[in-house]
Amino acid sequence: MEYLTQKELKEMFLKAYERIEKEKEQINKINVFPVPDQDTGTNLAKTLLGIKEAIEKTEFKSIEEIAQTILEGALLSAQGNVGVIFIGFLAGFLPKLNKNPIDAKKLAEAFEEGRKRAWQSVINPKEGTILDVIDATCETLKKEAEKEKDIVKILKRMIKEGEKSLLATREKMEIFKKANVVDAGGLGFLMILEGCLEALRPEEKKEKEREKPSEEIRRFIQVLANRYEIVSLIANLNISEEKLREKLKNLGDSIDIVQIGEKMKIHIHTEEPDEVKEILKEVGKIENLRIEDMTKEILGQPSLREVSVGIVTENIASISPKILERYKIELAQAKFEWPEMEKLEGENIYQKIKKAYEIGLETRPRTSQAMPRDYFEAFKKQLGKFEKVLCLTVSSKLSGCYNSALQAREMLSEKEKENVFVFDTLNGAAGQALFVLGAIEMIQEKMEIKEILEKFKTLIKKTHCYVIFSDPKGVEFIGRITKAQANWIRRIKKIRLQPIMEIKDGILTKGGIVFAKNEAEALFKKFLKDSKKERGAKKKIRAIINHTDNLAQAEQLKKWLKNEGTEVAFVSECPLIFSAVTGPGTLILGWQPLE
Repeated sequence: MEYLTQKELKEMFLKAYERIEKEKEQINKINVFPVPDQDTGTNLAKTLLGIKEAIEKTEFKSIEEIAQTILEGALLSAQGNVGVIFIGFLAGFLPKLNKNPIDAKKLAEAFEEGRKRAWQSVINPKEGTILDVIDATCETLKKEAEKEKDIVKILKRMIKEGEKSLLATREKMEIFKKANVVDAGGLGFLMILEGCLEALRPEEKKEKEREKPSEEIRRFIQVLANRYEIVSLIANLNISEEKLREKLKNLGDSIDIVQIGEKMKIHIHTEEPDEVKEILKEVGKIENLRIEDMTKEILGQPSLREVSVGIVTENIASISPKILERYKIELAQAKFEWPEMEKLEGENIYQKIKKAYEIGLETRPRTSQAMPRDYFEAFKKQLGKFEKVLCLTVSSKLSGCYNSALQAREMLSEKEKENVFVFDTLNGAAGQALFVLGAIEMIQEKMEIKEILEKFKTLIKKTHCYVIFSDPKGVEFIGRITKAQANWIRRIKKIRLQPIMEIKDGILTKGGIVFAKNEAEALFKKFLKDSKKERGAKKKIRAIINHTDNLAQAEQLKKWLKNEGTEVAFVSECPLIFSAVTGPGTLILGWQPLE
């Protein structure tokens, strides 16, 4: 076989997963370095499982397309020291496979880049590890590619040299000599290559007969330098890989960092998990984070705090569809009714509302809370997927949604009731959405649901949500303010006095008047004033911006906030229920200090 296409590459990774999954316990059994937690095979299998799930049901049109998908799958699923080193290899290897077909020389170039990135991913690389096996197989590939075109023949020679290198790891580290084992990660990498060979030549499938020092492992007490293992995936990066290495280098060992585009995978063993966690929060948005007590795993006890919590909220919270889908959030639907809207001219809801103003339409939009049945169905769905359910509702002082959720909880069986927790955020829209994002992060950090609720109680007073109207016609139209009040607002806006509403103690109330040329500037000045204490204490702040047909000002506000160091989680349109009430041009800013 002289060339590889996307078809062969797909089969190679699928077979690699099969091989590792089958042999993972053999790998686990000899895992004594960097800690004897006996999970190297399991972590490698989980990493490859992510790749398998990403590619198995898709037919790819090019090497480049499948390479990118493999990399994304590995980045999300990589676990443990070995998993992060392996995606370091893939981060160098796969991007070099950028056109069909791939011959031996191109494969050798890609493998060399993979080797470089694997070494770079480890802060303190050591001889006698998986890196040795990667080196040996890489050198063999480069040498053979100069004279041999058949990739299968080259792969066989790579495996042969890799076996020699693997056996040599036992002599390079004192700990391997003492335990009479080879490096577990190196064995795993070699098995991946054997799976690849089987994919190209199914007739090659056979149990490998190699020296197995793992059958005579000598057990002894090992003292852990660091108790906790942390693996995290971070997006929207704020600092470079180099700066992060500097921050982490004195907090532990087995530090591996791989950056791919705007995402970074991090692995560390540490005695200071809370301090590491705080540093990771500075790096960017934590997409997932796993903290493991390795002492428990060594003793054969469960090492992870098993937390399985599903989230329910309402469509009043301005959660982006991607977040809803990714984190399997269920929505109870508050109702919006305005039959006459369908008859109005306009391409979107905002144009239709403006038309209603123009013609003096007498009917008004009607909104109503989500019903108990809506919550009941959402709770049942989440209980089918998760052990517990956290329901985060809009303020009970603005809507009856909280009471509906409580009634729905009472409709469940006694056993189910014990696992459903309803929390009144005393907020709405962007402010309510901040609690949802906080819950997502705390769940990923394996916090118990009661811990989350206690933190949320302290966050209510610290959560701010401002609302400013471009024109008060919307709230006048819905009947929330009088015509005289609306005219007063218009008059003061002409002299650059911008009245702001604020959700405080669960109620929409006056938030003050700010001198500013437009709504975005007014909200920014309000934010600067109210967040002075937090910013002075160097606390990180998260914000969410909602708008109704006012994207330009929303983006301007986002830019100003980011220049102040604020994390703007997302900008989104207001929920329809808010849009109909507040009218076109409205801006909403929610912000919350991060603990």
